[in-house]
Amino acid sequence: MEPEFRFELGEIQNIEKVIRDQVVKFQNLRDLVKDLEFIPVESIGTYSSVTYKSIDGGKMGISFYPFELDYIVISDSYGNELIKFLVPKGADLSPIDFNYMNDFHEIKTLLKLLGLNSITESSGILQNSKIAMEIAEIASIFTKLIKEKNEPLIIMKDGLLRTKSLKRENIEKLLAILKVFKRRKLIGVSKSSKVLNLISSALYVENKIPDNATGYIEIPWEIEKIAYKWMTKKRLTQAFGKLYVAKLSKLSKLLVTVEIPFDLKNNEEIYSRRDTNEIFGHLIKDSMGSYPVLGYPQTIMRAHEKAVRKGFTASIWSEKIIDKILENLGSQRLKKLIIEGNFLREYVKKGVLGGT
Repeated sequence: MEPEFRFELGEIQNIEKVIRDQVVKFQNLRDLVKDLEFIPVESIGTYSSVTYKSIDGGKMGISFYPFELDYIVISDSYGNELIKFLVPKGADLSPIDFNYMNDFHEIKTLLKLLGLNSITESSGILQNSKIAMEIAEIASIFTKLIKEKNEPLIIMKDGLLRTKSLKRENIEKLLAILKVFKRRKLIGVSKSSKVLNLISSALYVENKIPDNATGYIEIPWEIEKIAYKWMTKKRLTQAFGKLYVAKLSKLSKLLVTVEIPFDLKNNEEIYSRRDTNEIFGHLIKDSMGSYPVLGYPQTIMRAHEKAVRKGFTASIWSEKIIDKILENLGSQRLKKLIIEGNFLREYVKKGVLGGT
């Protein structure tokens, strides 16, 4: 006879204290949010824009045991595929495994900007394919940023700019480069963030963002350090700049987080308040009729469409890579055994025996 389960909250011994503490935390957040200022901004059409998007091979399902690889693609919102490469799957890669990236054009450009000889000097945590993907994306962004062109350009990163993949001194070098190329502005935009998760309810309760307006709120240090536990007590160790919460469409309540470069070490702005307003004005224009997510920059969603590989396209890349692996095995007997073993494993995994 199966045991009878009861669902009585009173059985959770510390429920009253823990929930009471959470309510106090929320009240404290409301007090902090009350002092925030919403800056209204309207659409501005001064800039053109481009987004860089990376996606790893895990989402393509490329695996052929015992061979496991991540296929990484860096593409932009124009449809250009800039970097395509393979990385062994896993979290136990050594820095030496990253040396193959030194020959990529964009990586060479990044290393030159940083005054380094090898990618192994750029980071203290060269451990997995996610880090390789992020460094390749940063390299693509800065290769575009330093190109000599006259038109004002906003380069949007899908996600916040802050990263643990680069050493702090290298982030500071990139910030110095941004000060030189001010006509080209770099920002990070994210649909979600720890800061937004922390204060979004308090923002709505305190009615800090009008429904019929577009604009932004600068997030002060006091709130940011609550959201990010890994930061130092004085300054972020891996941040590119300051965080903002923005509403980019009058027809949507969607809030996004934007990171705009700022020299935290020297407490110096890289982009002026006027520049910041222009940046948000462009984001608002880019998001006015955005689809399928109203209120999120269309340029970023377009880059995502170019980078994501699904269905038929994914199967072609997977088959080509697997064929290359088998070709390098040489032995026909080995090929036959590995193919049969993978076929049986997939057959069972798809539910023939039930379970997961």
